[in-house]
Amino acid sequence: MKKQHTKHLRIAAILLAGAALAAILSGCSARKTNGTTQTRTAKVTRGAISVTVHGTGTIQPTSVEAVSSGATGKITQIFKQNGDTVKDGDNIAEVTATGTNYKTDITAPMDGAVALSQLTVGAAVQTGLTVCQVQSINSFNASVDVDELDIAGVKTGQTADVSVDALSGKVFSGTVQKISQVGVPANGVTTFSVTISVSDPTGLMSNMSASADIHTGDNQNTLLVPVEALQTKGADRYLTVRTTSGKTTKDTQVKVTAGLIGDTQAEITSGVNEGDVVVLPSLAPTNGTSLNGINRNNNNNQSSSGTSSTASTASGGKAS
Repeated sequence: MKKQHTKHLRIAAILLAGAALAAILSGCSARKTNGTTQTRTAKVTRGAISVTVHGTGTIQPTSVEAVSSGATGKITQIFKQNGDTVKDGDNIAEVTATGTNYKTDITAPMDGAVALSQLTVGAAVQTGLTVCQVQSINSFNASVDVDELDIAGVKTGQTADVSVDALSGKVFSGTVQKISQVGVPANGVTTFSVTISVSDPTGLMSNMSASADIHTGDNQNTLLVPVEALQTKGADRYLTVRTTSGKTTKDTQVKVTAGLIGDTQAEITSGVNEGDVVVLPSLAPTNGTSLNGINRNNNNNQSSSGTSSTASTASGGKAS
């Protein structure tokens, strides 16, 4: 009788253990299902978008003139040092010609400041060789480096806001004047030099550290979607549009035309309508994948330039 009772207890224990295991497995399955079936969506909204490209660099004079000696000889006097201001025709140094007592002056070719001077008393100079520069002090450009991923959006004539570290809080208005056609690679990142003229350079000095936000696009009352909704296949752009009829939900990939694209918003010029529901990716893209046709994570290096956007919408459009 005792042996039979023990057998019944073992069977009961096995049944209880099996039930507990089944409950655990059932709970895991439910959590996994809940985690994978949840999707995010957003509505196509109408609003304004402004896209800027950022670059960093220095303030540079708009005019630089090389200064040379008119005679071969030695420097006998120096009238102006590096950084000294000069007027057109001012004497910078005196030269005594070799083998004679003939003296001639090295003069400033324009108004400005002396720069890169190598002049010292007793130093030898030769006719036609540059001995210093005179740089403009009332007219400046901002020379900034822009990342290769952003340079395609930069055009001459675009406006820019220029700031310098030395004048905190002050913003200078500028216009893009020149874009270098040759990039400079450094630490795995290639940048292109962009020259921005500054309209009112009061307070600026040569070689001040500068940064610029270049306005590459600004559109009002346009259709907007979260940039992560935009998909790229070759040269084409797509959105996954969700429609609901009764209890039936259907996702359709729709070819669209994109306009301005920033960090958070993308402008859609054709393919969808205001109020359409678009599907957002459930997971962040893997390394090497581009949601908007621009891969900003192709290496571990970061440059000091980048693209940013601001957008305001007339209605909602938050991811759900």
